Amino acid sequence: MIELQNVSYSYSDDKKSLNSVSFKINRGERVGLIGANGAGKSTLLKSLVGLITTEGSIKVDDITLSNKTLSEVRKKIGYVIQDSDNQMFMPTVIDDMVFGPINYGMSKPDALEKATKMLETLGISHLKDRYNHKISAGEKKMASIATILTMEPDVLMMDEPSAALDPHNRRVLINMLNKIPLTKIIASHDLDFILDTCDRVLLIRDGQIVADGKVDDILTDKILLEANSLELPFCLQGRN
Repeated sequence: MIELQNVSYSYSDDKKSLNSVSFKINRGERVGLIGANGAGKSTLLKSLVGLITTEGSIKVDDITLSNKTLSEVRKKIGYVIQDSDNQMFMPTVIDDMVFGPINYGMSKPDALEKATKMLETLGISHLKDRYNHKISAGEKKMASIATILTMEPDVLMMDEPSAALDPHNRRVLINMLNKIPLTKIIASHDLDFILDTCDRVLLIRDGQIVADGKVDDILTDKILLEANSLELPFCLQGRN
């Protein structure tokens, strides 16, 4: 489904934010992307949708990412960015949710129907006609996730999806993510969230993948995590 070969990127000449990154993600895999601040998580996600121009090769569903294929690739990948204020740009929640589907050719009635169902699925129907600048950070995060899911992507990428969520909405999101049969890449410092939603983990440090394995193997490896400025998930701390 996704294949990277020797992908590199530098924000400046003295340090590579991505350094010859290579991996494959199969269709339907649920992959957590972890690492300390500045390790390269967000940069890696941006590279997959062409927000930055990298060296190396990126393929999504056998389509090589390039300027010519950018639109086609972006139709396949739904990207929930970290800052919801930069993602929600229309006046109301429902306006944002139907904007993408309509621009990809869906009729307005169909877009409204899908958006309404997604709001119901996430338990946030009350936000439908609310103004984006008048809802809380947590509400805006849930609305931004609903907006991307309404576009029915093949791949769902999320950057710090649990940030700003209260415990109830965090659990709603976890349950929903575990039900939908999408390929998922979730970048997060919330290792408990990764433990609850992912099967596989990529650990990134200084722009390189330093560990790739089953979520239970990597997130229970205290020595590995601490060597990369991380700690065990809270639910595992204190166990022998």
